[in-house]
Formats: sequence, structure tokens, C-alpha cells
Amino acid sequence: MAEKPDTPKILSEISKSNTAKAKTPASRQQQKARRRFIIVAMLFLPALAGVVFLTYQQVQLRRELLAFQQDSQILTQTLTGQEIQIQELQEQLAESLQSGPAEGESTQQLGTNVNQEILAIRQQLAELQNRYTTAESEPNLQWKLLEAEYLIGLAGKKLQLERDRASALALMQSADSALSQSGNSNVFAVREVISRESAQLRAVQMVDLEGVYLRIANIALQAENINLLNSMRENFENRRNTESAFEEVESSQGSFLNATLSFLRSIFVWRKWDGIPEAMLASGQDIYIKQTFELMLEQAKLAVVSGDQNLYQTSLTNAMDWVQRYAVMDTVAAETILTEINELAGIDLNPSLPLINESLSLLRRLIASEQ
Repeated sequence: MAEKPDTPKILSEISKSNTAKAKTPASRQQQKARRRFIIVAMLFLPALAGVVFLTYQQVQLRRELLAFQQDSQILTQTLTGQEIQIQELQEQLAESLQSGPAEGESTQQLGTNVNQEILAIRQQLAELQNRYTTAESEPNLQWKLLEAEYLIGLAGKKLQLERDRASALALMQSADSALSQSGNSNVFAVREVISRESAQLRAVQMVDLEGVYLRIANIALQAENINLLNSMRENFENRRNTESAFEEVESSQGSFLNATLSFLRSIFVWRKWDGIPEAMLASGQDIYIKQTFELMLEQAKLAVVSGDQNLYQTSLTNAMDWVQRYAVMDTVAAETILTEINELAGIDLNPSLPLINESLSLLRRLIASEQ
């Protein structure tokens, strides 16, 4: 009797185990279904994303098509307006022609003006229609114009600051080549001005500064052969003493008249002078005088190096005055040096150079009009 209360518990446990065994296949099927759904969902998501992307692209294309349609409508309206204006102008022309021959030449002039306006409008329309095709077919060489502008400006600075004619000519030739390569049909006037300015530069006679410097240095070397007035006076005194001694010997052997003439000749010395000397130098002073002449020539050489025309002219003028004042002018050395100094004094160290502003300003106006 004591084991009876345990029997219901055992039966309930057996029934629970039987129900659990019965539910296990169903739960497995549900799990498989869930897995299949997840796999299908994962495969469907990329397709859904592709559809969304294609839909977005289609919307964008529709917007662009609408924008193109609006642009075409605006262009069509513009063309329609231009055609209406042309028709109105033609009607005005017809009315003016039908008003009678009283207006005469004024009517014909009006008709000519209207026709010209019509042609101008048609040309503008043609340019607008061909602008995009021209831009795509032809390369943009606008930078060639800017390159030519830079080269011409640099050539002008070379002339103004350095007076370098050769470099300026080379830069202008490069600028002309850049304009030729630009393919622009409006550069003819600029190239013509560049050609004219280049010819003006070539026509300028530039001074060989090195040659002038060497010629002045050669004069300084020849100055050692100049006879100064001091040496002329010494030669004259030596010659007078020789003549006096010779006349004293003859006077002892001649008559009273010869003795008298000899006495007078010993007192008065007759000599033919080409000119009256401005100064007679003291003994030993010729060294310092020649050093002064050499300093004048050194100043002239310094002026050649620095390009100082005023110092150059002043130094050579002082050198000429020195030669005429202290040198014996009836010698070959003095005449040669004076002639050389005169030729050098006529040289302009800084000849005037033409300006090249015209081509630069014309090219800048062309660039501004092209932009």
C-alpha cells in the first residue's frame, strides 16, 4: 500500500517524455525553415541594392534630360525671338520702301544698315552654334599668348636695365615664334610690330667697349714717347751753345764785320717757332706731368667700364688739353696721340635704344579681348 502514491508520478513522467519525443521533429523543421529564410534574405539583399541603385541612376538621368530640355527650350526661344526681330526688321524695311520715293537715299541707307544688322545677328548665331564644336576640335593655345607677353616684357627689361641688345633680340624672336605657334589669327598685327621693333634694334650701332678700353690703354703706352716742352728747351739750349762756340772760333779769324755779326748772334738767337708754347717746364717736372696724363687716361678707362659718358668726355677733353699744353706738337707721337684722343672723344658709350612698348601693349589688349 505504501507504493501506490508513487505510481501517478511515474505515469506523468512517462507521458511528458513521450510528448517531448513527439515535438522534436517539428522543432527541427522550424529551425531548417528559419535557416532557409535567412539564406534567401541574404541573397535577396544585393539584388535589392542593385535595383535601388539603378532606380537612383534613372532618376538622375531624368533630371539631366529635363535640364537639357530646358536649355534647348531656352535656345529655341532665343532663336525664335531673333527670327521675330529679323521679320520685324524686314517688315520695317518693306514699309520704308513702300512709303514712296521721297525719302530716296536715306531709305536705301536704312535698308543697307538693316541688312548689315541681319548679317551680324546671323553670324553671332552661327558662332554660338559652332562654339562648342570648335572648342572640342581645336586645342587651347591661349598660354602661347601669355608666354609671348612674358618674353616681350623680359626683353624690355633687358634693354632698360642691362642694355643687352643681343638678349633682347633673342627674346623677341622667341616671342614671335610663340605667337606663330598659337594658331590665333589675330596676332598678325602684333607680329608686324615685333618685326619693326627688332629691325630698329638691329640698326643701332653698339659700341665695342673692350676695343675702346684697349685703345685708351695703348695711348697710355705711347705717352712715354711724347717730347715735353722741357726737353725741347734743353735741346734748344744745347744747340745754341754749340752754335755760339762755333761762331767764336770763326770770329777770331774773320774781319771786324764778321766779329760784329758774331757778337750780335751770340746775344740774339733767331729761331722759327710753329707756335708760342703755353708753358715751359722746370727741370724734372716732366715726370709728374706725364703721371697726370696717365691718371686722366685711367679715369677714361674707368668711365668705359662703368658706362659714365660724362666722366668719359671730361677725361678725354682734359687729356687733349694736356697734350696741347705740355707736348711738343711738331712730333709724330704727339700728333698720333692727339688724333686718337679726338676719335675716341667722338664715341658715344650709351647710344639711345628704341623702346618696345608698342608690341607689349598691343599684345596685352589682344589677350584681354580673347578672355
